[in-house]
Amino acid sequence: MLGNMVFIDVVMCKDVQVEAEVKLEVEAKFCGPRPVIPIGPDEIDCPPFPNFPQQCPTLFPEENCLCQGAADFSGTATITYIETLPTTDSTLTPTGQLDLTALICDQCTLAKSSLRVRFVDTPAPTPVGTPDDDLDQSFTFRATEFRQPVCTAVGTLIVSGEGIFTPDGGVEENATFSVTLINNTSLTLIITSPSATVTIPLTTVASDLDVEVGPCERIV
Repeated sequence: MLGNMVFIDVVMCKDVQVEAEVKLEVEAKFCGPRPVIPIGPDEIDCPPFPNFPQQCPTLFPEENCLCQGAADFSGTATITYIETLPTTDSTLTPTGQLDLTALICDQCTLAKSSLRVRFVDTPAPTPVGTPDDDLDQSFTFRATEFRQPVCTAVGTLIVSGEGIFTPDGGVEENATFSVTLINNTSLTLIITSPSATVTIPLTTVASDLDVEVGPCERIV
């Protein structure tokens, strides 16, 4: 104490705060859902939804084939050639060099199908003695359109379509065709044009025909 003086420090708080856990009781009750809001008779009619455009085949391709087949032949063969004449039909069985390649639904895709035929008639007398007339039955055929193949049984494929038939020395003709492939067994091709109907029967037993038919995995 200096000079008879006492120094006192006083701290004063204007507010007092106390913290403690308490229980709060509130009166309440459960409430149900609100009642249905009535709608008057004058409802608004919405216009019909527009139709979707057709699917793009590039992005959404058609269903693939159920089966696929291939055939190849090159050699001497005898065919049936029916010439459609103005007054009567003439049936001939010429023998000659036949080159045939068929590829149906390659990779199970119909667009990857092809069929080409080239037949060169052997001038009479033929090497095997098959009777011939003075006309030449040589021709070329190329398929241009294929329909979906029909798989009638295990290892059997039938497909039809359209193509171009061209007799040697003649003009191109629109033609239809139907070909039946039986796995490791046979091939039968029928070509019908305005001037002729050609039937080509081939078997693996009597010729060097290679023919295969197999199933496809269906894409859903």
